[in-house]
Amino acid sequence: MKAKKYWIIVAAALSAILGVFTAVKTVAQEKDQAKIRQEFQNRLADSNGVFVYVDVIAQDKAEQQSMTEQLQKDVESQLKDSKIKILTKNQLQYAPGRPRLTVYLVTFKEPMLKNFYIYSFRIAHFEDAALERNYRYAEGICWDSGQYVGREKIPDIIKTIRIHLNKYIHDYLAANPVK
Repeated sequence: MKAKKYWIIVAAALSAILGVFTAVKTVAQEKDQAKIRQEFQNRLADSNGVFVYVDVIAQDKAEQQSMTEQLQKDVESQLKDSKIKILTKNQLQYAPGRPRLTVYLVTFKEPMLKNFYIYSFRIAHFEDAALERNYRYAEGICWDSGQYVGREKIPDIIKTIRIHLNKYIHDYLAANPVK
């Protein structure tokens, strides 16, 4: 009985959080998307590859690990196919700005619908930065897909992530044409 109450509370909390993220994303959309996209491209300029970090949060630990590994392979494959260099951990330490592409995915299996998940994901390119006011370390976002929320089956979630990853690839290659 306690376990059932726990999952109901978790589901309610996740739904509330996802609802807030949806509202934030809707409010944050501006008329000048082209300017924002151009700024993202400018921030990606002179990059020589990225380190890929994937983080998946799921109810089941085995499913979480499996999805993390699969998504990591998918993202790296898509970047390699586009001729974007994937940095190793060692290469990352010596790369200017330590460029990191992160993919965050949170899934919650809907108990009432077979194979459907409520999910939220975000893709972001981070680099090291210094604050102008005191030159302290900061982590700067150079490119961001925004928070995306939905309800789909796993294959459709992966397709949606690929669509957003293609936007990143487009902007990265526009800023760093392949020679």
